[in-house]
Amino acid sequence: MKSILKLAAIVLTATISSAAFAYYDVLDTGEVMAPGKYKLTADTQLVTSEGGINVGAIFDAGFQEEFGVRALAGFGTTDYYMGGLFKWMPVPDVGDQPAVGFNVGMIYGKWHDSRDLTFRLEPLVSKKFTLERIIVTPYSSLPLGIRTRNSDNRQIDTDAKFQAQFVAGSQLQVEKWKNLQFLGEVGLDLSNNSLSHVSVAAVWYFDEQGFELK
Repeated sequence: MKSILKLAAIVLTATISSAAFAYYDVLDTGEVMAPGKYKLTADTQLVTSEGGINVGAIFDAGFQEEFGVRALAGFGTTDYYMGGLFKWMPVPDVGDQPAVGFNVGMIYGKWHDSRDLTFRLEPLVSKKFTLERIIVTPYSSLPLGIRTRNSDNRQIDTDAKFQAQFVAGSQLQVEKWKNLQFLGEVGLDLSNNSLSHVSVAAVWYFDEQGFELK
């Protein structure tokens, strides 16, 4: 009986701790917004390895040709999460050359008794292709992170953990709309400290004058 209870406690603890990783998606290409231009991304994330859904919003702005900032927030399977990332794309998408750079920053999330702070690096490569009446921008990333955890539950492991994923996705622009585009991505856990996921999103482009669907 004690063995069964111990096993149940281990399974429960693993379930609690793993669900807190459900917000680690990328949903980004090598595009950097020009000053005065912005984009807002609304996303839905399905956690394929554990079940559960998160919904979130991402705001992107640029301030120089190579540099941008990103703010994100959401909730769902994870009680809530929020974060900020700095973007640097030193290699632009020109000719046959893909855009290469990275996002780096911090993400905070809470799930039941766990409160996580993750220091995250997202190396990023993408390339835009024009295919008849659509523009497709495939991208990939190998996100790396160090997660620190705080919890009132003594059964939860609060040691710092290394995280690694592989993420691949694509952004789609159709001829009818330029300011409304779509994203889809798949993420695979490489470290047993994050989760596999599938995410879909809509991206709204706007400027200081507001949003216009065109």
